[in-house]
Amino acid sequence: MAAGDHDALYDRHILESWAVADALSCTGRWLDLGTGGGLPGLVAAVRHRDVEWVLVDATRKKLVAVDSFVAELGLDNVRTVHGRAEELAHGPLRGACSGVLARAVAPLSTLIELARGFLAPAGWLAAVKGPAWRTELSEATQGLRQLGYQSVSTAAVPDTVRPTWLVTMRAVGFPPAGYPRRTGLPRGAPLGRPPLL
Repeated sequence: MAAGDHDALYDRHILESWAVADALSCTGRWLDLGTGGGLPGLVAAVRHRDVEWVLVDATRKKLVAVDSFVAELGLDNVRTVHGRAEELAHGPLRGACSGVLARAVAPLSTLIELARGFLAPAGWLAAVKGPAWRTELSEATQGLRQLGYQSVSTAAVPDTVRPTWLVTMRAVGFPPAGYPRRTGLPRGAPLGRPPLL
C-alpha cells in the first residue's frame, strides 16, 4: 500500500470513525451493523470503553480479521457475530441493544428495517451518512412510521475530510413482529417504495 493510500485510509476511515464515535452519546450494548473491517465499531469501542460493542457482518472472513484487531488492541468490550441482519435480528440479539451504529451499509429506507429488530425500547439508530442524507430520509418517511421510530435528528460531524452527517432516531417500543422481513426484502423492496426491478 502506498503512503497516499495509508493517508487516505487514516483520514477517511480512522479519523472519520473517531469523529463519529466522539459525537455519540452511548451506554449499555451497541451494535455495529455491517462492520466490514471493523469500522467504525473498533474505533467506537476504543472511544467508549464502558460500552459493550457487538460487531456484526455477513462475511466471516472479515470478522476473522476483526477478531485479530480486537486481540491486538486488547479490547475486552468487543465481540463479533457472523450472520445477516435479517436473521440475527430474530435471534438472541432481538430487542437487546441500546443502539445500532451503521456506516456505508444501505440507504436509510433499508437500514431502518435491518436495524429495528436489534433495538430495545427507546434504543437509538445512528446512521453515518453523506450529502444524500436528505433524499434518503425523505424516502424512508413511511418506513419510519411503520417501524416505530421517532425523534429523528441530523447533525454534521465535525473534523472529517469529507462532508459527514450523523442521522439519529429513537425506537418506540419493542421491534414490531415480522420485521425485519426475510433476507433480501429490506433492500429489494424497502417499506413505502416500489420493488426494485
